[in-house]
Amino acid sequence: MTSGDVMEDRLETDSALHQLSERVEGIGKGQARHEDKLHDVRADVVRLSGEVTEVRQEVAGLESAITDTRQVLDTFIEQYGRDREVAKAQAELSRLTTEWHADFAQRKHTRALARGLVHTLTAQAVYRNVVNTATVRACTEERMLLEPTYWLAPATMAVAAKFRNEDERGERARAHACMLDAAKANLFFSLTCSRLGDETEAAAWMDLYLQSLDPGELGQDFFVVLDAIASKELGDKALSYTQQAMARWNRSSIRISSDTYATADMHGGEQWEARLQSLRRRMTKNQYTALRKTCGDQWDTLRHGWELATVPDRTLAYLRRMFPDGPDGVDWPVSEGNHVESALERLINQLEPDEADIREMMRRLERVIEHGGDLEAATRAHESSFGPDTQPVTFMELLDQAVFEPDEAQLGPPARRMALRAIWPSLEHAANRVVTDSRHHLPHHITLSVAGWSSTVPTDPQLLVEPGPLVNDLTSHIKQQTQAQSDAVVRRWPRVCCALGIGGFSGSLVVPFVDGAWQGLFLLLTLGMASWVIWEIWSVPLRKKHVNEQGDRLRNESVATLAKALDQREDFFEEWHEAMKQLTALTLWGGHRNEN
Repeated sequence: MTSGDVMEDRLETDSALHQLSERVEGIGKGQARHEDKLHDVRADVVRLSGEVTEVRQEVAGLESAITDTRQVLDTFIEQYGRDREVAKAQAELSRLTTEWHADFAQRKHTRALARGLVHTLTAQAVYRNVVNTATVRACTEERMLLEPTYWLAPATMAVAAKFRNEDERGERARAHACMLDAAKANLFFSLTCSRLGDETEAAAWMDLYLQSLDPGELGQDFFVVLDAIASKELGDKALSYTQQAMARWNRSSIRISSDTYATADMHGGEQWEARLQSLRRRMTKNQYTALRKTCGDQWDTLRHGWELATVPDRTLAYLRRMFPDGPDGVDWPVSEGNHVESALERLINQLEPDEADIREMMRRLERVIEHGGDLEAATRAHESSFGPDTQPVTFMELLDQAVFEPDEAQLGPPARRMALRAIWPSLEHAANRVVTDSRHHLPHHITLSVAGWSSTVPTDPQLLVEPGPLVNDLTSHIKQQTQAQSDAVVRRWPRVCCALGIGGFSGSLVVPFVDGAWQGLFLLLTLGMASWVIWEIWSVPLRKKHVNEQGDRLRNESVATLAKALDQREDFFEEWHEAMKQLTALTLWGGHRNEN
């Protein structure tokens, strides 16, 4: 290569380097410009991020304001709705109050007049000419003119006619009152005659009153009337009529066909069985544990029958506690008439159906106003204001409450004894059925099973069971069982051969050819198999000893369990038989009563 060529190459190289240097410089300047632009972009992003944050804060504040506004609006709408309900209730209550006074204001005066007429002092004032009978007649006739559809108006006319000895006028007034409301009028005349001292007529009216009642829907007034009758405030004849009516209602409640009635001492006890069974004695888990353990599947039937047998005794104890004076009580003096007075006051003040409907609507509206238009709260308060004494009950519910739930019935002892006498034949029949069911659950023999051994023993406590032979038989059975288990303990040669094979293979063919952790592992396996072989060969006496020790413990525990079960068997079935015999005592307790 000549010097010219070399010079030319150098020039080309310098030119290329110069161009490359210019490009690098251009790239550097471009990068500087891009860095400036990137810096500006970053500044814009930071500014934009701040603005977004501010916007988010403003949006959150707006959402909070919207939520508060919505709550205020909802509260306003809700309060507006309540205020509207209150306004509606006030307007309706005002209208009903006006209607009430327009339609029923006169009844208040009629009730006041009736309350005064039936008072004993009024009768004395009339008979002593302190009060002019013409005035009495004028007052009652005015009430009749103002309230022609209200049964109490002609009823007061009948009382006034009695004061004036106007029999024909009194009969017409009584007939008109009975036409309007027979049950209330009959009761009113019965209670009035009783207060005026005419027990014969009071009994006659009471008989008519009882015939007009529906035993499937007795009002709470009947409870007060029953107290008055049972206390003999209306006389013995009224008491007799009531007892006959209650017996008739009881027979009708146990009807076995549409046209045939069953006698209470042969049928009808089924309805009281559940009540009597609820009084039975419950067996606890700590009672007769050994007998329970040895009886197995028989125990549930035995326990149920034993509990049923306790019904007569528990029933008798309950009745003696509730009726300490017996089913007939003692001959207390006749009450002074407090029950008759209460019954009369309750009857006179009782609202008529049309009055009761408007009064109920007015009370509902008052609850709406009291609760500021909250309809749900007003409904709950209105429903809770109705006590249990406002609902009618059936005759059978009355009897059940009188005998078994005295706090619910709120009857006096004489009335509760009347209820007891009314249902006694059915109760006695129910007790007989329960004892029969208990006797059905009582087997002649039971099987006691302990540790695979079993024996049948009688349930009659009079038949003695000697424990000696049974214990000896159980002991022999467990000894034979233990001996068989001990004889079954032998050397298990297949396991010995298997252990020898595994140990020999591991010790002779594996251990010499491996090192490290694997050698230690297979060496342990070889030693384990050798130990197993030694245990299988020399452990037979130890295992036999263990089996014999277990057999001894089982024998001792089983013998103790059997002996205890035999003792409990005698007590268990003796209590069962004695409990069933209490049926006679229950029958005698209820049998000493006056038959009417």
